Amino acid sequence: MRPSDKTQHAIRRSTRLPLEVPVLVASLDPAQPFSERCTTTLVNAHGCGLIVPRALALGSQVRLEIVSAKRHTTALVVEVVPLGGDPETWLVGMELGVPGNFWGIEYAPSDWKIEECSAPAAARPPADCDANPAAKPSPLRRWLLTDISAGACYLETAAPFPVETAVLLSIRASNAEYLLDGVVRVSHPQTGMGVEFTGGPAHDRRAQVEQLIGRLMSQSEAPKIFVGRKEQQKAASKPAPEVARDEESRDQLLQLVCEGASLTMHQFLGALRAQRLATAATHG
Repeated sequence: MRPSDKTQHAIRRSTRLPLEVPVLVASLDPAQPFSERCTTTLVNAHGCGLIVPRALALGSQVRLEIVSAKRHTTALVVEVVPLGGDPETWLVGMELGVPGNFWGIEYAPSDWKIEECSAPAAARPPADCDANPAAKPSPLRRWLLTDISAGACYLETAAPFPVETAVLLSIRASNAEYLLDGVVRVSHPQTGMGVEFTGGPAHDRRAQVEQLIGRLMSQSEAPKIFVGRKEQQKAASKPAPEVARDEESRDQLLQLVCEGASLTMHQFLGALRAQRLATAATHG
């Protein structure tokens, strides 16, 4: 395996999440001065991918700072891909100097913690990062899973994504983690959003969600949830209800979520409550 292959393997050891984090990127090489505000496209415990307005030299050291959280670290440029355009931009892959939850995600995937405690003391962030409350990670969004079926879910949040946004859901329940692709089909500002599960063979996807539902029903604690936007991916359009598969047509929550954009928020939430009452009566 070539050195670059080893580096890429290291970066991909932990779960990658599509997440937009504004960062200040500054070169630590005086011979190659660079300082620019950028936004990540993918992050994990070992690195990130972000778009920059100029090519950076492979192997160069940079300083990454999340200004809003007053948190910074160092990183190594390990991949540079020209994206073209006018003006031209580049996709840059970076490896964090100290692996861990630098991004401040409240419910980060479990494999993000594997190296946080084993980093050499000299490589750890300054002690004042722990002493200064302003430097601690802050939650980006809070999600509450209120309804779920084999084909869809509804999440309460004050900051839902727009309709047709492709998303990735990380749901942790009973010490198990489920990563699910989805598309936002209905969005209610300051209230929540309905997501249709997508991606992969339908049978496998539904089996995975049904296993998750079983775990949720067997535990008393609320699941830990992260939802990230999937960048540079166009959401698939939903087939008309009349051509939906029989299996999906029996999924009332999926039908409601996919038809939700044609309803007022009051109508949608009323129908959602009615479904909950019917489900409670069935299982009561």
